[in-house]
Amino acid sequence: MNIHSVKCAALATALACMAHVAQADELLPLPPAKQSGDVTYTSGGIPDEQLPAVKQARASYPLVIELFQKNGAKNQYTADVQVRLIDAKGQVVLDDKSEGPFFLVKPAPGTYRVEATFNGRTLEQRGVNVGASGSKRVVFVFPPS
Repeated sequence: MNIHSVKCAALATALACMAHVAQADELLPLPPAKQSGDVTYTSGGIPDEQLPAVKQARASYPLVIELFQKNGAKNQYTADVQVRLIDAKGQVVLDDKSEGPFFLVKPAPGTYRVEATFNGRTLEQRGVNVGASGSKRVVFVFPPS
C-alpha cells in the first residue's frame, strides 16, 4: 500500500464517521409528549438538531406555537416561555414552560386564547380556532430584553 492509498483510506474513514455523527444529530428526538387533562403537548427545537423532529411532528399537532425574541433586525428563537391555553369557557387547559421555540399542542377542537409570558411580558392571541384536522400556527415575537 502506498502513502496515497493510506491517506485516501484515512480520509474515507473520517468522512464516514462525520456522516454518522451528522445523521445522529439530525435524528435528535423531541422531548416526550406531556399531558394536561385532555391536552397532549410537547415543546422543543433546542438544540438545532431537534428541528427536523419538530418539522416532522408539526403535522400531528393541530396547534403550533412559535416563540421568538426580537434581536436587532432579526427574530431569534427563544425558550423558557410560559405558555397558557385557555378554552372558550375561560378554563386554563394548558399552563407550562416551553423547552424550546416550538410548542406543539393537541387540544380538543374549539376556540382558544393563547398567552405567552417571557421576561415579565405577556403577549396574547385571541380567537384561535383549532379544528379536528389541519394545523393552526400562532407566532409570538417578544421585544428585546
